[in-house]
Amino acid sequence: MTKNQIHEWHERLEDGRKQYIRAYWNSREWTFRLAHPDQEAWGPLPSTPELWLKLHDVLFRKYQRKKLPLKHVLSVEKVLEKLGIPLPSQSDSAEDED
Repeated sequence: MTKNQIHEWHERLEDGRKQYIRAYWNSREWTFRLAHPDQEAWGPLPSTPELWLKLHDVLFRKYQRKKLPLKHVLSVEKVLEKLGIPLPSQSDSAEDED
């Protein structure tokens, strides 16, 4: 497994076009980049809680298919914990207990 990783997903805009988001792991930290249909190159993207949750979802699905080691999923979970963002499965189980 290489030290540098790139994980990509897309979202549909309101007009039906796709914008692509890349998360880069450079063996120390995660950075996000965006390719918007109106731009020619990838541009920087500030991290938001929604981006971290989507990255966690992408990585977890890759882990389930045995395409990625668990340590990458855990690294994103640590960031989510520091930001105070609950994982969807944790919030669902907390609601069931109430």
